[in-house]
Amino acid sequence: MNTVNETILKMENISKRFGSVQALENVQFELKKGEVHALIGENGAGKSTFLNIMSGTYKPDAGNMYLNGKQVQFKTPLAAKEQGIVKVHQELQLIPEITVAQNMFLGNEIIGKFGTINFKEMEKRADAMLEKMYAGFHSNVITKTLSTAQQQMVEIAKALLHDFNVLALDEPTASLTNKEIDELFKIVKELRNQGKSIIYISHRLDELFEICDRATVFRDGKYIDTVNVNEIDKPQLVKMMVGRDIGNENYHIESTGKKEPILEVKNLSGNNNRFNNISFTLNKGEILGLAGLVGAGRTELVRGIFGADKLKEGKIYLEGKEVTIQCPKDAIDQGIMLIPEDRKLQGFVPGLTNTANVALSNLDRYKKYVVLNFSDMNRQVKTLTDQLDVHPTDNNLQTKQLSGGNQQKIVVAKALNVEPNILILDEPTRGIDVNAKHEIYELIRRLANAGKSIILISSELPEVLKLSDRILVMYEGKMTGELNGQEATENEIMRFAVGG
Repeated sequence: MNTVNETILKMENISKRFGSVQALENVQFELKKGEVHALIGENGAGKSTFLNIMSGTYKPDAGNMYLNGKQVQFKTPLAAKEQGIVKVHQELQLIPEITVAQNMFLGNEIIGKFGTINFKEMEKRADAMLEKMYAGFHSNVITKTLSTAQQQMVEIAKALLHDFNVLALDEPTASLTNKEIDELFKIVKELRNQGKSIIYISHRLDELFEICDRATVFRDGKYIDTVNVNEIDKPQLVKMMVGRDIGNENYHIESTGKKEPILEVKNLSGNNNRFNNISFTLNKGEILGLAGLVGAGRTELVRGIFGADKLKEGKIYLEGKEVTIQCPKDAIDQGIMLIPEDRKLQGFVPGLTNTANVALSNLDRYKKYVVLNFSDMNRQVKTLTDQLDVHPTDNNLQTKQLSGGNQQKIVVAKALNVEPNILILDEPTRGIDVNAKHEIYELIRRLANAGKSIILISSELPEVLKLSDRILVMYEGKMTGELNGQEATENEIMRFAVGG
């Protein structure tokens, strides 16, 4: 553990309320020079609100903030950045239509001799940072052409270009592969050795034991404790976060009876050439894991099946009958629903309430003659959000007001509102806390036990292994392996994920 005791950032008795919701109540936090300090807690614990106060996005209702012993309060994120505090957001904050380099230098463009922007120098510096992170793409590409994981790397690289003293990383590895995470951790350790201070938020608790010196726990907007990471174990941390013990159940079930195929895809290829000649079968009541590294083509494949992207060739069969799916409505009408990888851009409408977002997927369900039955709608949505333990419980709140993890729960509820026979889950627990993961795992298995068929994409191999009855592995747009979920190992999956 780091032995430097100089405090660089201290926050005392911080409180913040949004309407009837008390997001933070008298919380405290201390960050020392040259340490990596984890900030952990369930979704809705107040972590993101706390970082937004620290970085100048929100003004606290009460409390004091000290930077290098001097009391400060930042009115804007720019004011915080000028004092050396930089934050990497959990949600992407990039402009899709401009290049990666332009995004990385947005607001800090390099100006040449004649007062014009020096794009060449910006691309040179941006490429150097991306190469350091082993990003695998150049800074002159248009940002919207990148995958969610690649855009997450741009966000991190953008922050690292700044001269900072305090760096806040909010779920930085949510979409990254193990290799990319390793490279990020090398950079974090290097920054710590340079005396930089880092606040690290992640629901992947194993990461905290690898990278962090201390951990502060919030629960329900309140400060619980600060501990040395090398003096505590994972079950103790989880208990501090949720207030009780959580079991480590195995979610597999023994296969009984004859396997009945519900979905068959034959020789599917995408218009974008991200996947080619893919064939597989999904059985009734089965959880089929789809594993692979970033860029393997998993997301593009399921978007093609769902009709969100056009297929170049191939056939799709449901219960033995060929079907034509040209758009998502066709898929939903056939009993197929997709929970997308990027909840913010594809999962919900930010300005709508939780009730409206959940109901949006199946408005016909609530029609009475030519009008909507809002009483039925409110009742059904409440049943779903209660089942998923969405917080706050007020479904009249706009979804954008919720924490990232609770937004994800709304997206799950929206999918379940369709009552699909086939549910495709693309990174369903991204940015979700350990307790919420536990609840969603149980829900996934309950759905499978009830006869629903599920395709699960996850970058977390333990998640794929824990849930999947069978695992398919992709590499560079091709299917390279098939494994029994109960017998598979991380090493076997990775062997196929790098080409077999």
